[in-house]
Amino acid sequence: MTMHHVGRRSRPLMFGLLVFFVPMWATLVIGSRAASESPEPPKIHVGPRFEARFVAKPRIPVSGIRLAAGGTPQVDPIEANGPIFVEWPKPDLALMFTGEQMGFLEPCGCAGLENQKGGFKRRMTLMKELRGLGWPIIAMDAGGLVRRYGPQAQIKLGRSLEGLVEMGYEAIGFGDKDLRLDMLSEAANLDPNPLLSANVGLVDFDAGFSRRYHVVEENDIKVGMTAVLGEEGLAAAKSMRDLVTLPAEQAIAEVLPELEAAKCDELVLLVYGDVDEAKDLSAKFPKFRWVVAGTGGDEPPIQPEQIAESGATLIEVGHKGMYAVVVGIYEQGSPKYRYQKVPMDHRFEDAPEMKQLLVRYQDQLKTLVTAAGSFEPLTGKPMRLPKQGGGWVGSEACADCHSTACEIFMHSPHAHATTTLVELDPPRHFDPECLSCHVTGWNPQAYAPYVGGYESLEKTPHLTMQGCENCHGPAKNHYDAEMGNIDATDEQIERFRADLRMEIVENEGNMEGQNFKGGKVVQNCMECHDLDNSPDFDFQEYWEREEEPVKHYGMD
Repeated sequence: MTMHHVGRRSRPLMFGLLVFFVPMWATLVIGSRAASESPEPPKIHVGPRFEARFVAKPRIPVSGIRLAAGGTPQVDPIEANGPIFVEWPKPDLALMFTGEQMGFLEPCGCAGLENQKGGFKRRMTLMKELRGLGWPIIAMDAGGLVRRYGPQAQIKLGRSLEGLVEMGYEAIGFGDKDLRLDMLSEAANLDPNPLLSANVGLVDFDAGFSRRYHVVEENDIKVGMTAVLGEEGLAAAKSMRDLVTLPAEQAIAEVLPELEAAKCDELVLLVYGDVDEAKDLSAKFPKFRWVVAGTGGDEPPIQPEQIAESGATLIEVGHKGMYAVVVGIYEQGSPKYRYQKVPMDHRFEDAPEMKQLLVRYQDQLKTLVTAAGSFEPLTGKPMRLPKQGGGWVGSEACADCHSTACEIFMHSPHAHATTTLVELDPPRHFDPECLSCHVTGWNPQAYAPYVGGYESLEKTPHLTMQGCENCHGPAKNHYDAEMGNIDATDEQIERFRADLRMEIVENEGNMEGQNFKGGKVVQNCMECHDLDNSPDFDFQEYWEREEEPVKHYGMD
């Protein structure tokens, strides 16, 4: 059996960081909705001086994009990432493994949706399609649902667990960063509760908030499973409240007899640790046929490794939820086991159940922000200004003296950055992880505003857009000195100018053989166009391109 899903379309996944192609690919993937189904999004306008001088490049309607594309994605996922389950007969049982989601409920970044992998919406569609074909599935996650701390990470942890439960996961291990949050409160609300760990107990091993092992029978095949937090994560967890811990080896030795007594046909060990640690535990406990390494490489290998010391199969799951690994079991087949790494690409449509989960997630963020009248419930107090500059004035203030540069800016996707978030479905302009590269005056890596940075569409409309000051720095001192709003000496005026000046050095870029360490401009770009969100970013190519240019210099 070959599953290709050719020609499928997808609704938008979360885009948290600004990219140069934002307007084009955002409209490409946003499904159109009738006006009666959703309210008109808030209008975002540039200031009157921008309106008078420049005309922003028009945004192409969604319907026009779809017609131009002929209903076919620009990138063929089968050609890009390969077919899946080629010549697979229906298995007697399928084991699905995931892990190290790292907070990516949906992919977020700059390459265009059709070039990205991941997301709960696609994963649930995969599971629904396989179950629709009659495949019995047992799904297990090795842990690592989040990688940050704070209120937004806590909300994301809860929604991640909610989503996995809705998908029917039988086991979810603990990552150390998961445990730094209030996992106990989340566990108390899970029904059913698939949390699993042999060596970490919430409050106590017998408190009922998680299990030390679990046995599931599907299609007359009994699968026993347990999970452990690896040595590095365990060291971090020992200082945390409301936890009891044991060394992984001791814990496995305690639960393995229980699994053997259950006469399981297949035994699975989930290790939230790297490949070497998973192999070491496998060698000491060779009864487990499947050993999952929850941390490690970016993606699973094409074929799994057989662990020489135990004969077990090592499963690597990659990170950011970009892949799932499926093992097919054929009790009378030859071969008895088949392996497939499944890319979560746009061959899978968006599952409406997971879309609603993401709507609830965004609504939860919006409620906190609007109730407080600020982003402080999610981000804490604003950060100090990144460097001297006196504060933020917005890109329109630059227009009088830098009209050529501003005209280039107004014809670039940077000018539409906030609009992109507002027009997504659901909107993302209450999400700090998205706003940090879509407005002016936020720290893109800390996901938090600077003092005086963007607050809301209503309070700070002049700080919408991915503005000039995000690259050059706060410009209030410079603007006030040039406009005569403050008394400044010639020396001060020149210093204010120098504070904002950026120059490209020879061969500046982020690719191999290019000057990255000495490049102030490219380093600034990669605050947003980082490896998480823009892995294909090539500074020299983007800077020199002819369509939607970003290259600009100084005063008129």
